[in-house]
Amino acid sequence: MNKSLYFALAALLGLSACTAERVSYFPSYKLKVIQGNQLDARAVVSLQPGMSRDQVQLLVGTPLLRDPFHADRWDYTYNTSRNGIIDEQRTMTLYFKDDALVKAEGSAIEYAVEQIKAENANRASAAEESK
Repeated sequence: MNKSLYFALAALLGLSACTAERVSYFPSYKLKVIQGNQLDARAVVSLQPGMSRDQVQLLVGTPLLRDPFHADRWDYTYNTSRNGIIDEQRTMTLYFKDDALVKAEGSAIEYAVEQIKAENANRASAAEESK
């Protein structure tokens, strides 16, 4: 009986030393979780003040969050994570007044501008190489 008791205690101590952070280092497949709206860079850059709600929705899609207490605000979020650790996170908030877009802000806009610049630079370098 003493052997089984000692084995149980050793197993209990061994398992208590494993934390979620240490377990994440074990080589196993970690599922990549994508949540939210993945926004097209060209669509985000195309947003203009004065656009109607329908035009915005056709351009960038349905918002992830429509707060019933703030009807003139749409929130778009995008997260990717692996094993509970967020790899990238982008947000965009659109503000409306009288069903017209007034302001857009968030990290998704900056990311979209960077993507467009990188795409244009790649096209320019490809055009130079083809000459």
